[in-house]
Amino acid sequence: MKSSKNCVVIGPLFAQYDPDKLLSFGDTIMAGSVLQSHTFDYGVVAKESKLQEMINSSAFRQTTLLCTPSLYKKYLFFEQVDCLPSLPTVANTGKKIDDLSEQAISVMLSVWLEKQNVYLFGYDIFDLEERSVLMAILTVSPHTKFFFVRKPNPQKINVFDSYENMNVIDYVTFDGILKNESK
Repeated sequence: MKSSKNCVVIGPLFAQYDPDKLLSFGDTIMAGSVLQSHTFDYGVVAKESKLQEMINSSAFRQTTLLCTPSLYKKYLFFEQVDCLPSLPTVANTGKKIDDLSEQAISVMLSVWLEKQNVYLFGYDIFDLEERSVLMAILTVSPHTKFFFVRKPNPQKINVFDSYENMNVIDYVTFDGILKNESK
């Protein structure tokens, strides 16, 4: 049974984790068209080519495709396409929504959905601009707990140490959380 307090954001990088487990854990938001073999709760799209790809994919027939207002104006007649809500967090990035990545918008959507716990899988923090946007989101969302989930690695990531609402965990730790939630 899905938890209403949890949200999983699937970024553009390959995550070596079973998507079926994620789908049962909480609301799932996929950034772009990364995994086309599963149905997610939401697919966030900022690029027209990806939106067309997702509309034409049978995997996304039951997924609500949320896109930027400029894209929505072009695709409002497609049943599964909807416009992203007004995301107040965008203002804190110093950018316009059309200039943000799908993964950043997906995290903002999870905050807008008022999820207590947001788990980031396949999230690209190597891009410095992406990382700074994520840090801006962390700063203005102190009541949301974020978890950067990665494959087991003995090297510690220290980049989020100054953020009390961000934890870096591995797949093994997430499996433990998953077991506790299902009890």
